[in-house]
Amino acid sequence: MPASDPETSIDHIDFPTQWEQSSYRVVSTTRRISNDRFRMALNPFFLGFNEVAVDAPIRHPAHSHSSFELIVVTRGPYRCRLNDEAIKIDSGQCLLIKPGDRHEVDCRPGQRHYVLQFDLEEKEIGDNRSIFVFNRTLKSAEQTFNAPIAEIEPILQSIADHSNSDRRFASEIQDSLTQHLFWIVASCIPEDRLAPAFRKLSNDQRFLDRLERVAQNHAAKHLTLDALASLMEVSKSTLAKRCAALLGESPSHYLLRGKIDLAVKLLSTTNMRIKEVSFDLGFQNPYHFSRVFKRYTGTSPTDFRKSVPENSD
Repeated sequence: MPASDPETSIDHIDFPTQWEQSSYRVVSTTRRISNDRFRMALNPFFLGFNEVAVDAPIRHPAHSHSSFELIVVTRGPYRCRLNDEAIKIDSGQCLLIKPGDRHEVDCRPGQRHYVLQFDLEEKEIGDNRSIFVFNRTLKSAEQTFNAPIAEIEPILQSIADHSNSDRRFASEIQDSLTQHLFWIVASCIPEDRLAPAFRKLSNDQRFLDRLERVAQNHAAKHLTLDALASLMEVSKSTLAKRCAALLGESPSHYLLRGKIDLAVKLLSTTNMRIKEVSFDLGFQNPYHFSRVFKRYTGTSPTDFRKSVPENSD
């Protein structure tokens, strides 16, 4: 049977927000955007880092890149030639150089920038092959873009701090920070500059994130396909096709599965009566809820609750 003590029956993630104590305040809270995430197939990993301050004019000779290189300009302008195209990058901008690019730098006094070298590994295959981030028709100057320097500079500094660290897992921390930084930077690149496959990954995840938020915000309602499509700002046919492609199920099945997942959580971690759970999740009545619950879980809500260990954490 479920725990009789309400404090032990609340899920540990939500417990702080439901524990009413005058001396205990939850200042802010957040949850994972989507439980139906697919993993991006790209794995950024760290290769090298430099922080550069230029005190006198100097020119780096032309060279070809075998990996990705991110230039973050904190005091510009940064002048270079990329694939024989002259580029000037102002303070607060980034340049993402891709493998195969030919690069020549004209450094001038007072200029400062960070250099982060990394590669992208294709997780599913596991080999290090060419990953297209940019549209192939992109001009070299369009590999520059604005970025939130105040947000990414501390990440770069943290990567540098771990370069000479004896701390356990220092390399893994650098890889994790590089991955964090890469997705921030990728989100700043104008969408029309991204390669079609890379753009599709972003759009697909954005669709799933929005679908999850809509489902959670309307869990107490019975959403029709028309209503769901309207909230998603797509046509019914587009909604059905994208759910089938990304989730392998129809929109209605997705919504019902989400309700049952939430019902399982409520029956496992609270003392809510079954009819209360049914009402809160927008079912017609407890009998309808019981039929749907059994269809998805293989057991009735009553039998499921009996199986929950008492005082389970």
